[in-house]
Amino acid sequence: MTPIRDTALPRPALLLGAAGVLPFAALSAQIATGLPLGPRMTGPALYALLIYGTVILSFLGGIQWGLAVASADRSDAWRRFGFSILPACAAWSALWINGRNGLLILAVGLIIWTAYELWSTGLGEAPAWYGRLRLALSAIVVGCLTAAAAYGPF
Repeated sequence: MTPIRDTALPRPALLLGAAGVLPFAALSAQIATGLPLGPRMTGPALYALLIYGTVILSFLGGIQWGLAVASADRSDAWRRFGFSILPACAAWSALWINGRNGLLILAVGLIIWTAYELWSTGLGEAPAWYGRLRLALSAIVVGCLTAAAAYGPF
């Protein structure tokens, strides 16, 4: 197996990844503090955060699906394709459970998925910069989800 060549972190990945964190931060702040839109917006903010978290966690599984497609002839194809659908399953369950527990499912799902991505990046399935970026972004997002779950008026 030839590992994917490591290059410097592409600027678009950094900027767009960072931009993707902004809705987590804004919605979590709204849920935890009621500001700036007032406490009546906490319910819609919770729903928006659950939906956005579901989309992003599913997207992360899609990245792994795409990496598996790029090398589908490998002997570990079943693991790679099979694992890539797990984030969508976890995220979907967070929508059904809703509320504080839904946010916590998303946070735990991100922690577990980030660990998997770091492991698979170590195997050469993605460039090393990807693992570093995912770790940083996931740490911020998990913090946002945890703050919303801890301080939201549930």
